[in-house]
Amino acid sequence: MARPTSPLRLGIVGCGNVLSAYRAAIDTLRVRGLAEPVIACGREAQRATACATLGLTRFTTHAQEVITSPDVDIVLILTSMTAHARLGIAALDAGKHVQTSVKPAKLVEKMWKFNSLKRSEKRGRVEDRLEEFLAGSSAEG
Repeated sequence: MARPTSPLRLGIVGCGNVLSAYRAAIDTLRVRGLAEPVIACGREAQRATACATLGLTRFTTHAQEVITSPDVDIVLILTSMTAHARLGIAALDAGKHVQTSVKPAKLVEKMWKFNSLKRSEKRGRVEDRLEEFLAGSSAEG
């Protein structure tokens, strides 16, 4: 894949403590014109902080809104580990690229489906480090 001419649109699911660990990477990618957060999902109590932190106006408490949004290219999953496989599968089914904050491999029975979906030619890519995903995007093609 050649480097995108416009930033990849990032949908973030999970606005708890892990988001702060990703903020610097997200800010760097934004400054470099590689990615732009467009919507976030979290608990209602996280709305104000997440929107201010990410510079967003779009926020939801329903992950499916992020996953099915036509304005999202990559779904960044920052939820509890037990939700990663379910959300990753849903995002892949929606034709999105998936970025996870942890490897959901501990959920073995769900990972069989996750692994088969990520290998499908109709699906996006799955990475567990945002920087590697975007570096691969700009290096390919």
